[in-house]
Amino acid sequence: MLTNTNHENIFLMENISNLSVLFNILFNGMITVFIVLFLVYIIGKVIIYFFDSDASTNNDDSDLKESVSQKIKDIAGGEAKIISFRKLD
Repeated sequence: MLTNTNHENIFLMENISNLSVLFNILFNGMITVFIVLFLVYIIGKVIIYFFDSDASTNNDDSDLKESVSQKIKDIAGGEAKIISFRKLD
């Protein structure tokens, strides 16, 4: 004979209570992690904005092209011609 005793009901209620606590901890932890990651992202963007070295230096492309052209002509003996170039970061 299978009967549902009071002891089994209490055990079932404890499991449901444990699951709700576990899900509560899970969601609170996930929200906390996303907030911290968002703050790290924003603070990183602010630091890059204020301390970016490319914004503070004004290199003239014509001076750079002239110096690169002169070096290549020195190496190649005056026969080389620059078609295009780009700076690698």
